[in-house]
Amino acid sequence: MPIDKLPKSVRICLWSYDTSKINISKPHDRFRIILNILNHGNNEAIDWMQINFTERQIKETIKKSYASEWFKWRLKRWSNFYQVSPKWKTRIKYILSREKS
Repeated sequence: MPIDKLPKSVRICLWSYDTSKINISKPHDRFRIILNILNHGNNEAIDWMQINFTERQIKETIKKSYASEWFKWRLKRWSNFYQVSPKWKTRIKYILSREKS
């Protein structure tokens, strides 16, 4: 989907990104869109996300995110709603765990 077709409520969630280069079919872009909507979106953006992405994609985004990327109250809300939590608290803990392997 071309980014210009995204609703304004979704584009607002991506304020720090060059939206002309975002493609929702790319996994990294999809991850960022979902995470930013969950963390910053209003009801309109969340409704759009739930229509355009599967529950599985949303849950995977939460799992693959870092707890430190979230507002605490938003993480609690969406973790409870989708019954899933980020695997790692911070990037540094992820990096350290990989060095031990």
